[in-house]
Amino acid sequence: MKLKTKIIAITAICLVAASVFSISVLAAKDVASLKALVQTAKDKETVEHNKLDSMPDQTREDKEARNLQGIKVKSLGNETRRLELEADPDDTKNFARQLEESIGTLTLCVIGFKADAVRYNDDKYLKQAEEVQKIIEKYKKGKEEYQKNEKSVHQLRKELDIPVN
Repeated sequence: MKLKTKIIAITAICLVAASVFSISVLAAKDVASLKALVQTAKDKETVEHNKLDSMPDQTREDKEARNLQGIKVKSLGNETRRLELEADPDDTKNFARQLEESIGTLTLCVIGFKADAVRYNDDKYLKQAEEVQKIIEKYKKGKEEYQKNEKSVHQLRKELDIPVN
């Protein structure tokens, strides 16, 4: 009886291990197929966009056809973006640009708060500028960590509270 239990336990462990292995292989294969699908969608979007650009815009029918083509191009763009985010949920490709834009926007906010502090002679604007400056420093530190490959995009998005657009 003990031998039978051991054989059943070993078989169960082997089945679980095999299923975990096959799921991880399928997941890797699925990401590769998603990336190929994204590239195909991008190519199709480019073709349709070029078609839109070459369409005449003279008569009312031309304008209606052009509008319909524009709607088609927009929906293809949305579908392409959805597939890109499905293949890469952290949007690794656009993270550095998004971080730079955030730093630039926050820097403009600091400048505005300092100008308001002078204009209205109110220290509350300086306090707000200091708080935003702290966030900028945090983002710059995150940017350095990203460039040095110390932290992943996923970790930095959580720490810096930067959502995927």
